[in-house]
Amino acid sequence: MMSYCKLLLFLAAAARRVTACRFIAYCGNRTIDARSLLLDGENNLLALATSRPLLPALSLSRHYDEAQVPLRNVEKNLDGYGVSWYEEGESFPRRVRSANPIIKNNVSDATFQNLLDGRAVPMLFRTGLDKCIEEPQPPSQVALESRAVFAHVRAASPNSTQKETNSHPFAFHTLTWLHNGHVWGFEKFREALIAKLPKKLLPLVAGDTDSELAGAVFASHLAGFPYRKTYDLVALRAAMLATVANLRERSLRVHETVHECPADMPPSSLNFAVSDGRSLVVIRFRSSMSEDPPTLYYRTVEEGVIVASEPSSSDAETLKEWTLLGKNRMLSYSPSTGVHVECVCPHSCDADVSAAAHFSGRPDGAVFDNYFVPSCAAAAVLAFLLGRRWPSTR
Repeated sequence: MMSYCKLLLFLAAAARRVTACRFIAYCGNRTIDARSLLLDGENNLLALATSRPLLPALSLSRHYDEAQVPLRNVEKNLDGYGVSWYEEGESFPRRVRSANPIIKNNVSDATFQNLLDGRAVPMLFRTGLDKCIEEPQPPSQVALESRAVFAHVRAASPNSTQKETNSHPFAFHTLTWLHNGHVWGFEKFREALIAKLPKKLLPLVAGDTDSELAGAVFASHLAGFPYRKTYDLVALRAAMLATVANLRERSLRVHETVHECPADMPPSSLNFAVSDGRSLVVIRFRSSMSEDPPTLYYRTVEEGVIVASEPSSSDAETLKEWTLLGKNRMLSYSPSTGVHVECVCPHSCDADVSAAAHFSGRPDGAVFDNYFVPSCAAAAVLAFLLGRRWPSTR
């Protein structure tokens, strides 16, 4: 009979095979045509669901392992999709989600096509302090435009249900939340995590994914939630760091319940994105010292910033506009501050690399620090929260 320790190691090995999702996010000081954001370029949202990943400059990473790449940057993301946005003058996000593949047999899903045509029936939140109810809205009949747009195609984790409530983006009052990755040990600490959440958050969790509960953890750490409609970057960044530390700590506790097992613990991939419709915070994080997270790239535009799992095109000129967000780095944006990128982990943090460095094959062809703002405070907070529990080099 398999021992509990061996069983845990078996589950750990399975966790390494967990697939990841892909997403596109925009936040800016002006509205953009969301249809162009989602469909322009050879590597648009539909391609992210079905095509071989476009990962320029990833091979320049000091942690690059070709065998690991397809485990965290998968080709097929057909277990559901969703798009959320904020209408002008509205504080709460509208959202269209589906458990269907976004594209099948080269034909886009009817709900997605209706969204592009202005015929979809989006859901809009009405909220009180103790409840959050989504209600269908009349189709807009106009172009989908917004200052903040989140889009996601899902590759479900093993044993996860394919249903609409498990499709991203998730919403917590005025916040929109995305996750690309996997929280190790989640199945074992899920109930304990729910028990620790403030009661006002529980009605906001409709699905059963680690991603949505991670969003609830974020909201629980966010100063002013749910009484505020918008948040400053200090509060958003602090909540993001606390969320990563909280989930990391819980994974470690699960691992340590079996003392006879090896100390080496399977890592989590915690690529999170959050917006209140005005500001954006994104983190690319993997708890292993020697492995990369799923990819995230960003592109600054006149109106704001676009963050995506992959660049929109493999064209050489287009790649010059995209930058690979370094491992264990956090990007933040608001119209008043612009784009800032900071290291959040003193143990393992990599510089950003221009996607165009893909052609030179040398990191020195990269734009490492165009938007880098050293953040001793951020690194110190995360280091303090994790303390000596940070795992040894894998």
